Amino acid sequence: MYFKPSILLSFEEDGIGKGSGRSVPGFDLHDALTKCANTIEKFGGHSMAVGITIRKENFEKFRCSFEKIASEAHIENIVPILQVDARIDIKDVNKDMVESLKQLEPFGEGNKTPIFAFKNLKIDSIRALSEGKHLKLTLKDNNTIVNAIGFNMGHLAEDYRIGDKIDVVGVLEINSFNGVETLQINMKDMMKSL
Repeated sequence: MYFKPSILLSFEEDGIGKGSGRSVPGFDLHDALTKCANTIEKFGGHSMAVGITIRKENFEKFRCSFEKIASEAHIENIVPILQVDARIDIKDVNKDMVESLKQLEPFGEGNKTPIFAFKNLKIDSIRALSEGKHLKLTLKDNNTIVNAIGFNMGHLAEDYRIGDKIDVVGVLEINSFNGVETLQINMKDMMKSL
C-alpha cells in the first residue's frame, strides 16, 4: 500500500527478536542490512526479502542505522512500475481464456500474475464503494462490456465521468457473486486515454 521497504520483528521474553523484511524494486534490502550488520545477530535473504534476528538492546541502534540508509537511498522517490505482459482487447477476453491463466500458477515473486493493458475503453458506470475506499466501473468497448474493480482507488471517482475514454492496466479474473460468474478486471492503474 505504501510502497516502502519494511521489516517486522517480534521479540520473545529472552530479548531476542526475529522477523522478516520485504522490499520494493529499487531498494536492496540485503545490502542495507549488510551496512548495519554490527547491530544484527544474524540475517539472510536477498534484495527483496530477508529474515533477521536482533537483540532487543540493539534495536534502537539498528532502527536508526536502517532508517538512515533508507533515507540516503531516497526511497520516497521510488515510483512503482507495472510490468505489462500484453495489450489485449476486451472483445478477445472470455471465461475460458481467464481460466487458462490458472495453468501458469502458482504466482509469486518469481512468477508474477499476468498484467494486461486495455486501451480506449468508455466508462459506462462509475462509483466509489466501501465509504469511498474502492472504485467500481463498468467499461465498454463497442458492444463488449466488462466490470472493473480498483481496490484502494476510490479517490479517483471524482476525477472520471461516465463517457470518459480510459486506459486500464490490471489482472483478469472471474468474479463470483450470488452464484453468478462474470469477467472482471482487477485494476492496478488507470488513466484518461491519450
